[in-house]
Amino acid sequence: MVIEARTGFLARLVGLFMRVVAMGIAILWLTGCADQMVTLRYTLDAQIEPLPTTQGVTVFKLADRRGDEGDHGDPLRVGGIYNGYGTRYAKIMTPTPWPELVVQDLVAALTARGVQAVAMANREYLPGAVPVSTPLILSGEIRNFSTETRWLGRLAHVSGIVRLYDQRGTLLVEKPISARVRPTDPTSQPGYSLEDLLNEAVQRFVRLVVMDPDLSQRLVTPR
Repeated sequence: MVIEARTGFLARLVGLFMRVVAMGIAILWLTGCADQMVTLRYTLDAQIEPLPTTQGVTVFKLADRRGDEGDHGDPLRVGGIYNGYGTRYAKIMTPTPWPELVVQDLVAALTARGVQAVAMANREYLPGAVPVSTPLILSGEIRNFSTETRWLGRLAHVSGIVRLYDQRGTLLVEKPISARVRPTDPTSQPGYSLEDLLNEAVQRFVRLVVMDPDLSQRLVTPR
């Protein structure tokens, strides 16, 4: 009877423990599933150098060509928080559509290079179908635009393909551009949040675009 009593006690103890664990998981799920908001902010980059003489460029909206997990088509979603099994606990959202902000950032960076840049943030470019007043046209597509927490750590990634056309719609330059930022990067600051990581990735991406040697060569006024 002593053995039976001990067995019953252990069974009740295990049952109580499992209920506590289940309640803990439920609490974590309820508190962890709330979407998190981040604000995209671009600051002028001191590493962007002006060009001597430049041609004007119209910057069109970069098409959203992200993956099929759910980001694609939602201009307010910019990442997520995942567990070690890849299950998403929460989405990372931004209050302002990121494609519009990327166009504004590119225009600001081109202006810093001395380029007369015109924003066309509300439409994608179709070669030859949209008349523009500038000699050059900048467009392309975004393949990654996210800030995430996963089992291996936090990461922000902005990448895509940029294309430079002449006024008639002839393709002049096509380049893949990618910027990844982790908290362990030498240029990252201690305590970088998911918002900080994404803003840093956007700034690097924009810098890589406007400072690209092939694109810069085309931006210079031909003699």
